Amino acid sequence: MGWSVRRIARETGHRRETIARYGNEAGLISQPATQGKVPTDSPMEKGSVAPDEGQLEDAKAATADKLPTDSKTPNTLSTRSSCEEHRSFIEAETNQGRNAKAIYQDLVEHHGYIGAYDAVKRFVRALEPAHESYVKCRFETPPGQEAQVDYGEGALTLNPNGNGRYRRPRLFVMTLGMSRHAFRKVVWQSSTRTWCELHEEAFAYFGGTPKMLRLDNLREGVIDPDIYDPELNELYADMLKHYGVIAMPCRPYAPDLKGKVESSVGHTQKTPLKSKRFHSIEEQNTFLMHWNERWAATRIHGTTKRQVREMFEEERPHLTPLPNIRFPYYQRLERVVHLDGHIEVGGAYYSVPARWVGSKVIVQAGSLWLRIIDPHARQCIREHTIAPKGSRRTVDEDRPKQTPIAVHKIIERIATSGPSCGAFARELEVQEGALATRKLFGVLDLIRRHGAANVDRACGVAVRIGAFRLRFLRTYLASTSKPEPLTERHPLIEAIATYRSHFETLKQGESDDDS
Repeated sequence: MGWSVRRIARETGHRRETIARYGNEAGLISQPATQGKVPTDSPMEKGSVAPDEGQLEDAKAATADKLPTDSKTPNTLSTRSSCEEHRSFIEAETNQGRNAKAIYQDLVEHHGYIGAYDAVKRFVRALEPAHESYVKCRFETPPGQEAQVDYGEGALTLNPNGNGRYRRPRLFVMTLGMSRHAFRKVVWQSSTRTWCELHEEAFAYFGGTPKMLRLDNLREGVIDPDIYDPELNELYADMLKHYGVIAMPCRPYAPDLKGKVESSVGHTQKTPLKSKRFHSIEEQNTFLMHWNERWAATRIHGTTKRQVREMFEEERPHLTPLPNIRFPYYQRLERVVHLDGHIEVGGAYYSVPARWVGSKVIVQAGSLWLRIIDPHARQCIREHTIAPKGSRRTVDEDRPKQTPIAVHKIIERIATSGPSCGAFARELEVQEGALATRKLFGVLDLIRRHGAANVDRACGVAVRIGAFRLRFLRTYLASTSKPEPLTERHPLIEAIATYRSHFETLKQGESDDDS
């Protein structure tokens, strides 16, 4: 009658293995569906009637007479799969290493397939050889607790600088631990900054950050992959600190500790990107984003048996909100402090405390600021704004003691002695410019010898008559004031009794030596 094994089982109420065994005994199918699980000489199931040899021959002949000439094959009773009409396409894709999920997605989008994915999976499984399995350990995490990140290889893409050649870019994948929702992007070149920017894009795609991040020991993230005390890349560590994420590098040669992202990388390589070629990296990223939203996010995950997008909606509220500003990137440099107490970065000069002259320091150069770091204590020594080429950024505390003081600084010191002193100094600087520096030091010397009140009175007279000369102040003070008398008491001079005790001690020591 041309019925399938499934229909015969449904109509008769017997198991498919039993029906297939009878068909095999009758010679109507080449192999039993049980693949040897139920021997042909095993006892028959309860309620079934074994046909005798004559009945089998009659059934075989009757069935053969009802079938067309070209269909008299041993597979008459085998189940006809909905994928049979696409066999050539499926075999070709399977030979290229593509998995059942990728083949099913292409059948739906490009070949009008309306069957189920399970049918494609069974069809592909029958074409593939069996693989030896091994025991795996699965880690389940609370929502928003963990994400895993790794690099893989993307699909062949036309290299813009390769004379028409194709090569594989790097595939970045970040997978959330609870929902398995993932962010995927390919880039040509990788660096520490590129690695950090991909993390930021993934955080923005998820709308938040996880509390912990598991990663491999690649150079962009981990400098020293120590099994007990791994050292993170400085820029990467600062970026994660800005977003409030803790990095958890896996032990060396232990990729199973981040099995979720390893599975996501393999799934991406085998499903959407297998045997694909793209004319640009932008085209591949657009394709990945469409596939991620259309297929990856809407799939029923094999472990959780739930839709990925549905689980992500549950996990989203548990993610840490993003900060208001993005991480300010900087360039890490090493410099030796020059003899003038400055370092050179980008053609400009920035001051460092004098004790660092000749020493090596670490520089974090951003777009608007520059930090100088102690390489041992990891503390900020100085912070400057970026200066144009050829200019300097100098902190007054970093100037050597022998550095000449600026004119305006001298005027500020003189002005503290009185308003007339300040007026005299400012007018002197206006009339003589830089030549007034030595005269201003002379005014300071007069203030030290004659006192601030006397010099302020003399400067007042000089301002009223317009005599802006240091000689006038000297003459006026010599005729109107007397130098302050010497005093026996001074903070630096000890009392006379102190010196007397010193002399007595010295004399006692000499007498002891003589004896």
